[in-house]
Amino acid sequence: MEILDKKSNRMSRANSGVSERSEFPDLQQILDFLSLRNLLSNELFFTFYLFATAHFIKCVRTLVTLALVRC
Repeated sequence: MEILDKKSNRMSRANSGVSERSEFPDLQQILDFLSLRNLLSNELFFTFYLFATAHFIKCVRTLVTLALVRC
């Protein structure tokens, strides 16, 4: 009985090793996708921030110009 248990234990360890190896590429693909999605999200945020800041600066300059014209 102990011999069978030892063999079955070895087999279960071997099977778990094979399943872990086969799941690794899937995990790698998921992580690659998440990093690309985060990169895209960051790029969109900075693009939006750049345009929003540029628009804000343009509005402030316009207001300053109008204020100087009135004086």
